[in-house]
Amino acid sequence: MKAETENNMNVFGEYMKEMLIKRSISLRELARRTEMDASNLSKIERGKVYPPQKEQTLQKLAEALKLSSEEKQRFFELAALANGMIPEELEHVRKNKAIPLLLRVINNKQLQEQHIKKLAEMVEKENRWQGRVID
Repeated sequence: MKAETENNMNVFGEYMKEMLIKRSISLRELARRTEMDASNLSKIERGKVYPPQKEQTLQKLAEALKLSSEEKQRFFELAALANGMIPEELEHVRKNKAIPLLLRVINNKQLQEQHIKKLAEMVEKENRWQGRVID
């Protein structure tokens, strides 16, 4: 396994554990609610195996964990990342030919940090994005 993949699996597992603690739900209770094997859920939580790929299974887990819409979105995104997948709602971005080019330029450090921030600010202003540029 690549280090990045292992890290993404750990991040998903930590998030799942955080949601369990936040809701005071044990792994055994989650297993009961989802009809999944507790030992497999434990391995997912510890980042030892990949999270489920099937949307139906992730949905079942999200419902059992009683995730809010924001938590559920993060849960699905982290599962996709751990499985090396692009989140479904971002698939159209991958198909935009300008995006891979921009990412390659950033990755090759052809843009300085100040230029990346300026670009993000331009996008924010142009689209009246409700978020903010991350420092």
